[in-house]
Amino acid sequence: MVQGHPRRRELRHTHHVARYCRPRDIGDSGRLLATAFRLRPGEEYLSTNWLELFHDSDRYSQIIGVRRALTDKGFRVSRNSFFAVLNAGNAVMTCKNNFNLDIQFILLGEMRDPSHTGIYGCTTHGAAVALAAIANPNEVYPAVT
Repeated sequence: MVQGHPRRRELRHTHHVARYCRPRDIGDSGRLLATAFRLRPGEEYLSTNWLELFHDSDRYSQIIGVRRALTDKGFRVSRNSFFAVLNAGNAVMTCKNNFNLDIQFILLGEMRDPSHTGIYGCTTHGAAVALAAIANPNEVYPAVT
C-alpha cells in the first residue's frame, strides 16, 4: 500500500482510468501492446488519469477532461496518440489471478492535474502483458480530435 501522502487514496474497483499511449503501442489487429503499459526505467508507477473525477457518464467528455488536464500541465498530446481505458477492479483481479501480482490504482492528484493516478505494482513484464490483454479495443480513444 502506498502511504505518506494525505491526498492519496485507492480508486474504487468500479472506476476507470485512461492511459496515454503512443501510436506504436497498438498492434495491427487493433489490440494494445504490452509496451503501452511498461514502466520506464526509474518509474515507480504507471501514470494514468482517473475518469470519474470528471463526473460525466459520457466517456468522450471524460477523455476531453483528461486531455485538458494533460495540456494544462504542459504535456504535449500528439495527434496520432490515443487513450486506453482500464477498469480498476478488472485490472486488479486479472493481475492477481493470472499473474499473482498485486497492483493498486492510487489517486495522486496534482495542482494542475487532479485526475493524475498511478498504477503501482506494475514492475514486471507480466503486469504490462496483463493490462494490455484486458484493455478493451472498444475503449480506445483518439487523444486529439
